[in-house]
Amino acid sequence: MTVTSGIVVGNAFIDNRNYLLSLSLSGDTLTHNIADIFFEIPQMVSRDLAERAGISASPTNRTEISARVEILKQLREVERQIAQAYCAIGSRNIALYPLVRSRNPNEWSTVTVPQAAKLISNTRESAYPTLLASHRYLMKHTIEFVPHLTSHRVVQTWAVRPQSHVDKLTAVRDMIHRSDPAIDVFVAKACSIMTANKKRRLDSWNEPPAQEPAMDVHYTAEDRLIVDVLHHALRQHRDIRIDPYSLVVTNILKKMEVAEVIDSGVLHQVLVDLGHLAPWDDLVSRKRELDLGQISDSESPKVIAENHIVQKNLTKMATATAHSNTPLGPEDFYFRDPVEHLRHDFGNLPVYVVDDVGAEELDDGLSVEPIPSEPGAAWIHVHVADPTAVIPPAHIFAQRARQMGSTAYFAHRTWPMLPISLTQSELSLGAKSHSGQPEHVLTFSFKIDSAGNMADYKVRAGLIRNVITVDYDSVDHLLGSIKKYEAFRPFDLERRSSLCVTDLATEHVDNLRLITEMTSRHKQRNLNSSNYFYSSLPKARITITPKPLMGTPIHSPVPFHFPGFPSLTYEVVGQQMQDSGSRMVISECMKAACRVASRWSFDNGLPMLRRSSKPPVCLGDPQALKNLLAMRDPAGYVDFYAVQKSKLYIPPVEHRLEPAMHWSMGIPDGEGYIRVTSPLRRYNDLVAHWQIKHALLHPRTTTPLFSPGWLTEYAPEIKKKEKESKRAEQSHFSFWSHLYIKRFMGDPHAAKDRHDPLQSLTAIVSGVRPNDGMVSSSVPCYIPSLGILGSLSAPSIAAYAVGESVKVRITSVETGLQPRLHLALRK
Repeated sequence: MTVTSGIVVGNAFIDNRNYLLSLSLSGDTLTHNIADIFFEIPQMVSRDLAERAGISASPTNRTEISARVEILKQLREVERQIAQAYCAIGSRNIALYPLVRSRNPNEWSTVTVPQAAKLISNTRESAYPTLLASHRYLMKHTIEFVPHLTSHRVVQTWAVRPQSHVDKLTAVRDMIHRSDPAIDVFVAKACSIMTANKKRRLDSWNEPPAQEPAMDVHYTAEDRLIVDVLHHALRQHRDIRIDPYSLVVTNILKKMEVAEVIDSGVLHQVLVDLGHLAPWDDLVSRKRELDLGQISDSESPKVIAENHIVQKNLTKMATATAHSNTPLGPEDFYFRDPVEHLRHDFGNLPVYVVDDVGAEELDDGLSVEPIPSEPGAAWIHVHVADPTAVIPPAHIFAQRARQMGSTAYFAHRTWPMLPISLTQSELSLGAKSHSGQPEHVLTFSFKIDSAGNMADYKVRAGLIRNVITVDYDSVDHLLGSIKKYEAFRPFDLERRSSLCVTDLATEHVDNLRLITEMTSRHKQRNLNSSNYFYSSLPKARITITPKPLMGTPIHSPVPFHFPGFPSLTYEVVGQQMQDSGSRMVISECMKAACRVASRWSFDNGLPMLRRSSKPPVCLGDPQALKNLLAMRDPAGYVDFYAVQKSKLYIPPVEHRLEPAMHWSMGIPDGEGYIRVTSPLRRYNDLVAHWQIKHALLHPRTTTPLFSPGWLTEYAPEIKKKEKESKRAEQSHFSFWSHLYIKRFMGDPHAAKDRHDPLQSLTAIVSGVRPNDGMVSSSVPCYIPSLGILGSLSAPSIAAYAVGESVKVRITSVETGLQPRLHLALRK
């Protein structure tokens, strides 16, 4: 583990990943990920000087030598200034932790680097030497301060440990240092508990999940202290920084003799075996950073309070006068719909809400109107649920929605962005029309001509009255769609999902068929006129019954007995499944609505945040992109490994005000793409709705509700939230898929004739990183039949090429915070 300063002098593209090349303080050229940077100083040296330094391990000419000498001279001067600032901090001898910790000894708090600098330095200026010296102070104090796990370089925010965590960790470390007999007493007791719990788990292997307090377990104060510290230790940390819990965890678990190598997976299993975590506890959704409540909605004070606010407001709305001018408080809904007089009434026009069976938030529906005077042309209307008809931007629900960013969907439970009591009674499409009331929507309409072009578009606040809810499979069955791609169940080849078809009148089937024809024509037109492609690998997805599945209380003072286990279904799902049949239709219509939002906003001079992405950059063969486009199938997909071999750098998605290109969506420069179709589950969609409706209300104003400055400041927040959400989703399904495989392999009651897909696994090499000097290494592989990645132990990674198939077997499965599948060659 090395911490050093450096100047970025270039980039390297290795295994389809972008790395930075930095000249370190010692003069070495380091190759590293951008996430390895904890603090950055923009433009510390000129771009020209950095480029003249070169990127090779050693300088190759006099120009590079002189450039590196000048860079190191400037870098050392900055280091001198930082050291001087650090000494000044030390001379003041101010303890930062007592100044920034939470007043509640059990709660976390936060501190930014600028805030810390003001408290511990003797200058009011936010000069880089002072900021970096303060950053180093925080880095040094590992027990008290924790850097942001994924976005520290950007946010420069540190989590401050609760006083109780610090005190308990310090106490257990002291117990270890003085060889306190209480450690050995706990270890002996823990081993006995674990043995009993393992037997209980095996005996109830196929039973439904249950939990009951372990009244037969009696802890001393020292036992409770040790267990609390083990609990606190089970959280992800950056490897670049020393984990203050490492010594404690290793010492205690080594005494238990649970494993030769102690890691987070072993710690997780110990806590399960002790009864302090349920075998089915989802570690990802329990992360402190996500701030998701772990008790049931019926017992949650937060949910109970939200439900009270909803009920109070719905009662007010039912009795409020039409022209009430009472100022709104932070818990007040609009007394009446702000754009009521502008709404277009779609009358009895059928609106088709197509989603999965059991979908929890129905926020969009489709309707179609043929144009008799233009054969082959039709208007398609995307009606989007309108929570901004009742929720003002300053409402407490809006502020909480911003904090969440989006609804948190997990296999075992869903945490909604907006209160369920509000969405189910007032906002979700179909909630009101089924009782004869009109529903408020924001409608994005587009006209598709006979050639598949988007010939016209409109944005209107609307009213719909005839909502017809139907699931994807029913639509595909009614239209006779041929399913080319379906979810694959590798562990259960015999069982198939039961299909209960919703029957629809001929009129509705004809409308859905017309929407499908128009959408397919539009998609093909876009594909033919653009240079985008799709490339992805199928992924493992787990379905859990029962749902919601409740786990262990976060701060339970006693352990539990956990007999049984929930029912899991393992499926491998490809992106192509989402781009066929009725799923493709809904997806394409939502994309079109987002394009309409951008066009309309541009026409009306309305500042909006748009998603954009630039086209791939060819780092090898300049014809690589052209060659890949020639490989596209009718849906626009290209073989994943062909893309891997092509050495393309695909820039990440950005959020900007300009209507820029969104290459991965096939949207040209000048048009743009604004997310507007999911306001019940994404806060940035809510922002777009408020902005659009303000413009509809005030068509002649030049002052938008959200200024360009506000939107620009908000953009990094969207990126951060989206990154965290994507990482959480990936980690979540990785945890459950690995847990499924581990249980399958360890099933004590497995039938002798059961189907076992693990006996004949084939993996595809998905990446080979340059480590030629290593005698033995691991090769990242993808297992198509399981939809997950594995690590193949190989004598030489040079013997394998990306895309190569190898026969493998599973040697071990790790669960916990960092699940891993270890593979070996199969003869």
